[in-house]
Amino acid sequence: MKYIWLLVLSVFSVSTFASSIPDFPFVTVTGESVRKVEPDNAKLSFYIITFDKEAANAKLTLDKTAKEVVKLLKANDVQEKDIISFELNKRVKRARDKSYNELGILGYDFIQRFEVTLHNLKKYSELTNALLATNYVENITSQFDFSKRDLVEVELIKEAAAKAKQKAKHMASGLGVRLGSVFAFNDSGSYASFFATFGLSTDRSGYLAKAMRSEAENSNAFIPQYIEVSKSINVVYKIQN
Repeated sequence: MKYIWLLVLSVFSVSTFASSIPDFPFVTVTGESVRKVEPDNAKLSFYIITFDKEAANAKLTLDKTAKEVVKLLKANDVQEKDIISFELNKRVKRARDKSYNELGILGYDFIQRFEVTLHNLKKYSELTNALLATNYVENITSQFDFSKRDLVEVELIKEAAAKAKQKAKHMASGLGVRLGSVFAFNDSGSYASFFATFGLSTDRSGYLAKAMRSEAENSNAFIPQYIEVSKSINVVYKIQN
């Protein structure tokens, strides 16, 4: 009985997959559009990490450092609503022998992550260098963005769609067929599961690659001249003979 049930499931899955494929001639094309924009805000992420043999002392140092950091942020035009502090994490640090067996407790790490949105980029270099010079502040990273990204993305969607349509027309002309109506479109980046998902969503991969993140080890903090906002769209067109 068990094997019969598995067979039924297998047949059902195959038929379901087959039903998602169009039963008419079609062509698939991809249109892409990219625009360079000057960033006007940044998100800073960093950690405060302290250590001491006594847990109370490590926490006291972290609390003191956190207050200093918040004071520093406010002095650089960062509003309190733009400062996010995450849950405090306590970690036991133990000594180990050559076989990596745990021995006695060396002390305690206290770790807290912060995310800060900076709307005034004129303060970026000064603030970042000040954080770099602050004891117990580690792993500073920066991600730049553009406040009117949504408006740019709407325009990029139109441009990407127009490029996809033009590409489809050229393909149809070269094959001696006529281009029909749109059957489906998405921006999944792949046709592997194309017929299972539809609609549009933001493609941030190109943006992240060009955002030029500043690492904690880079003392010469700078603002990139531009970031790239990109959109891509996959379209399925019907083909008319």
